[in-house]
Amino acid sequence: MINRAMQRFFYNRRNAVSLVSLAVFMVHGIASIPLATADDGRNQLPKKQHKDSDTPFLKPAEAVSKMAIPDGFEVSVFAAEPDIAEPIAFCFDDRGRMWVVENFNYQTRKKHTDDPVSRIQILEDTDGDGVFDKKKTFTDTLTFTSGIACGFGGVFVGSPPNFSFIPDKDGDDVPDGPPQVLLDGWGIQDRHETLNSFIWGPDGWLYGCHGVFTHSNVGKPGDTDAQRQFIDAGIWRYHPTRKTFEIFARGLSNSWGFDFNDYGQGCATCCVIPHLFHVVQGGTYHKQARPHVNPYIYDDIKTIRDHTHLSAHGGARFYLADVFPAEYRDRLFMCNIHEHAVLTDVLEPKGSSFIGHHGDDFLPTNDLAWVGFSVEIGPEGGVYILDWHDQNICGNEVKFPNSGRVYRIMPTGVKDKVTPDLSAMSDAELVECQLHSNDWYVRHARTLLQYRQASGTLNRKVVHQKLNDILNTTSQPPKRLRALWALYVTDGLTENRLYELLNDADEHVRAWSIQFLCDVSETNAFQPERDAGWALEAETLEKLVVMAKDDPSQVVRLYLASAVQRLPFAQRWSILQGLISHAEDLSDNN
Repeated sequence: MINRAMQRFFYNRRNAVSLVSLAVFMVHGIASIPLATADDGRNQLPKKQHKDSDTPFLKPAEAVSKMAIPDGFEVSVFAAEPDIAEPIAFCFDDRGRMWVVENFNYQTRKKHTDDPVSRIQILEDTDGDGVFDKKKTFTDTLTFTSGIACGFGGVFVGSPPNFSFIPDKDGDDVPDGPPQVLLDGWGIQDRHETLNSFIWGPDGWLYGCHGVFTHSNVGKPGDTDAQRQFIDAGIWRYHPTRKTFEIFARGLSNSWGFDFNDYGQGCATCCVIPHLFHVVQGGTYHKQARPHVNPYIYDDIKTIRDHTHLSAHGGARFYLADVFPAEYRDRLFMCNIHEHAVLTDVLEPKGSSFIGHHGDDFLPTNDLAWVGFSVEIGPEGGVYILDWHDQNICGNEVKFPNSGRVYRIMPTGVKDKVTPDLSAMSDAELVECQLHSNDWYVRHARTLLQYRQASGTLNRKVVHQKLNDILNTTSQPPKRLRALWALYVTDGLTENRLYELLNDADEHVRAWSIQFLCDVSETNAFQPERDAGWALEAETLEKLVVMAKDDPSQVVRLYLASAVQRLPFAQRWSILQGLISHAEDLSDNN
């Protein structure tokens, strides 16, 4: 009876939901599930947030003097008003320069305007003293820009209703033409919950966040409603060469921070609801408000944190650089807007997921107008914090117009290293960057290799040989994964090679091989009806069936549960039968 009921559930496309939730449904048929209840600690809400204040305006140097800077560290004002104003997003390019988005109509955006009221500035620190000394304006023709990422011979920007690409192939810091609209339909009902926090994933997709009180119906220009995807809370992604948009995960709240750790595991920070989530492809997560988009979800995935703070967190970057003390490696740096502080969390592996422990109150600012909500790690290993800076910390009204700062945190006395222009490096040099101790080099080099592959200029033979050497001979799992990711984004992995890697001794290599085998499928957890005829080879499918039953790793089984959502319906059942046989997964957070 249970099998017939489950078959009806899985093969009815109308009912297709997150496979993580489906796994819970399946196990419910043979055992009771410990669902989160009102007194479950996972549902404990954060502490109440602070109200807006009438705190006096502090000049940047005064603000630094009030900070409780930890011993052994120093803070510099990288940039501040009047050089920048109302900054809402920032990133680094391949030359180590900072690109800052200024948004001058944040408080008035509910009244739509097409006037150019956003600007992108390029800031450069040429002498390495932690303060920019060279500035130029890239463009001032945008409206309400909320997200930015450099790459692929230009810059990707989010300016609702559009997600666009501004080309600058010659790198002269002058747009080659007007923005090219890649996707439209992004909403702005709540101006601090639209598309934001762009970041390149290890798999070559560009990821971003979206908040719960903005309602977007995203597609390519000219798409019909049937071709679009609705999103009101979650993580989304866009592939720069396939021109494909997907919802990666649903739920959360007003997320304004997302990053990947050394093993490619994604984590998001949130406001109002618990602040930290391990985000897996196809997952449906605790949602701040409004019903889940899929009405058949009967439980969602909970937070991984074991502690509470005041409610608003923003920004997320794992410290994967090389100048902070060793104990900070792998910590997640984030801002707490209502505590006016930079905090860290330490992730302890548990099952297929983590427990997020409080690391430290790294940098209390003691300034009620400090509104930090975005974090970046620089090429020299410094931690950069973007501070909107205003008495009104929720942005309902801008009380300190034309203010805003970027701070840099560095260990005391550490001399800056010269940042090379990665775009001028050879293919072989970019491969060597995959072994760098600062992940800034790893990530930027990987995206450059992907761009060169897409442009037809990559020396594939040299690159793939060197990357395979790293994958086959290096003993450290994170470095092997870097080689695997770089091989994938440069089209250096065939299905046969990925099949071989399913036997790898490392659980993360096996897991990522599963994800890559299914990555090209147009079917996904939130668009199960998108079936373009793709399917796994029979031998590969049989291997995944065996792994679902016999692989000892909960991480691998999680990736199987995630990837099975991208398979044709006829190929799912035998894998799912193996996954439900593991009683030890009953208490797993995913």
